[in-house]
Amino acid sequence: MKSNNFINITMREFLIENMNSSKKKSRLINESNISEKTIINVDIQPEYEDYITFDLYEWVEYINKNSTNNDIIFLYNGEDTLGMIDQVSYIEWLLNLGIDENVINYASFYDKGYAFFRYCMDNSIDEENIVDLIKFMIKHNINDSRDIDDDMWNNYMEETNHNQQDVRDLLENADDMLSIPDLMDYLKSFSNILLLGGGISECLKEVELALLGLDKDFYAVSEFIY
Repeated sequence: MKSNNFINITMREFLIENMNSSKKKSRLINESNISEKTIINVDIQPEYEDYITFDLYEWVEYINKNSTNNDIIFLYNGEDTLGMIDQVSYIEWLLNLGIDENVINYASFYDKGYAFFRYCMDNSIDEENIVDLIKFMIKHNINDSRDIDDDMWNNYMEETNHNQQDVRDLLENADDMLSIPDLMDYLKSFSNILLLGGGISECLKEVELALLGLDKDFYAVSEFIY
């Protein structure tokens, strides 16, 4: 058992480090007192309790403590997108954990869905390439990467300075490779963002890529990432 725990901890540390490559400024922070931020909680919900590596009650204390001078947002995988928890049940779960009712009353909730960028992520395509494609699609009003024709890919290379190999990497995964989610419209109005939650290489990463595609600055609170 000790060996398995060690492997899990080591893998998590590797993923956290990998999330912040040397090419980018570090996006990990560990601050207990914050103000005038948008605190976005990603997939901290009952379906993922077995995967959450931090203490949920410490997270509750953190949210309650920092709710006064910050905007609180809960992004979750819910009934409308994945047939999971509905908002009423999710709020009930949060209240039972100890989130203050006043926090709930002023918080925002958004059923975000999942897997808009996963084909790229799961095949280890370079983050910069993914983000540039997201930006290209937004600029040209393309919602589904399968709608990009040869001329568009040539324009992509010209506009972003990516080469044929970069495009080939993207094209190797033909299915629902990449789409622009409604979530990105929802995130447009927010700034001074702090991310909490997970999974670090899954849903949290998708939210990161969405924010990068919108040219949004953000930090991830290392204490509350899983």
